[in-house]
Amino acid sequence: MGQSATGTVYVDARRARFIKRWSPTLIAFGEFIDGYDLTVIGVAMVFLTKTFTLTAADKGLLVAISFVGTALGLVLFGDIADRVGRKKVFAFNLWVFIVTAVGAAFITQVWMLWVMRFLIGVAIGMDLSTSCAFLAEVAPKSSRGRLAGSLPTITLILGAIFSILLAMFLKAVVPVAHHDWVWRGMFLFAALPAFGVLMLRKQLPESPRWLIQKGRDEEAWQILDALELSEEVLQAPPRRTNREYRRLFKGEARRRVLVCTAFFMLNTTAGPVVSFMGPVIFEQAGVPAGNNLLISLIANCVGLVAVLIGVRLIDSVNRRSLGLVTAAVLTVAALTMGLLGQASQVALFGSFIAWSFATWLGPAVLCLVWASEAYPTELRGFGQGLTQSLSRMMSATTAFLLPGLINDHGFYAIAPFSVVYALMFLLVLRNPWLASTAASLEEVTATADVPKAAEAVAP
Repeated sequence: MGQSATGTVYVDARRARFIKRWSPTLIAFGEFIDGYDLTVIGVAMVFLTKTFTLTAADKGLLVAISFVGTALGLVLFGDIADRVGRKKVFAFNLWVFIVTAVGAAFITQVWMLWVMRFLIGVAIGMDLSTSCAFLAEVAPKSSRGRLAGSLPTITLILGAIFSILLAMFLKAVVPVAHHDWVWRGMFLFAALPAFGVLMLRKQLPESPRWLIQKGRDEEAWQILDALELSEEVLQAPPRRTNREYRRLFKGEARRRVLVCTAFFMLNTTAGPVVSFMGPVIFEQAGVPAGNNLLISLIANCVGLVAVLIGVRLIDSVNRRSLGLVTAAVLTVAALTMGLLGQASQVALFGSFIAWSFATWLGPAVLCLVWASEAYPTELRGFGQGLTQSLSRMMSATTAFLLPGLINDHGFYAIAPFSVVYALMFLLVLRNPWLASTAASLEEVTATADVPKAAEAVAP
């Protein structure tokens, strides 16, 4: 394996085994850092409040500002990844995260933390748009849902769980007089897994589908052979086309982009309520900080169970049906929390768990898969960046407004999120083509309105 027509060996037998076994995991592991960081600010907020006497607006801004940074990183570096390659972005983005994570641990003023959180968000955005495109491009059609949707979601939840466990450990061992080292330690530790992933990713190949777009066919086919994707790609060869942004906003392509982006945005409007605002919600309900962390841990473990169940479903059931069922459950869960959460901690806890389970079983995974399928290879990084950038801005809005709304209106402020999930249900109901299970990436994107005369590539 690995020798080209010109005699160049890009992938020897040893590297081929590494590529086959570890590529999806190393690409997806950036989500561990994202999950850790998403949760760490919500968990750390309980301890930050004591250090800086944070108002409700301060809390909202501290969460929201990282999403603004992520939105910028997504749209800017998603486009760069399409131009220079997925691997080159991976070689840079985690260095930014490491430096800013360490900086956040030693801040002395709230405004310093705003700056660090913004830059951390930019670094995460670089990773997300690149990794989502990359995963879709190395995943076979029989497991694209698991590799491009479930796998990054699993690593994200594991990052969140680890964040909570670390907070519980630090809370137990750090003396009360030095409680600020709970949140400082949480920020500082984020640099360690980021550095480990950065070093391991040096062994990754470039995306073979991206290489084909750039005319580097021999290298691409050696990587495809290592990934055991050659036969699948031969059945529907990638087309070389120019990077014309306008193609995304014409005909069927426009419909796909708008629908997938709308679904993603709706999910990230309501999802933050349970994904990382749990500590704020339970603090408002009068739950002690220790129990607060335990409840957040339980909710994330429920989410992990949901994703693991989803791993067995995502590539075997109709994805559209999965989206419809989970959106319906989420509508009821949001309404229950909003109307009954203030009066009953049982209703609050029950709806919170149901919300977490249904989110991670369906929309959290589906939005990643559908967004990857909505864009052609030469614009997939940009498209993922654009879709997720808009989605992160919705998360930022929710994160900024929710603490103040709950403070002013109690849990009734949560009830309107049921409307968001009802809209998701209607969106999936009206678009039968979202049932994309078992189709290759090229087969899915070929149904969009793209030029037909582009050159087919063969080894």
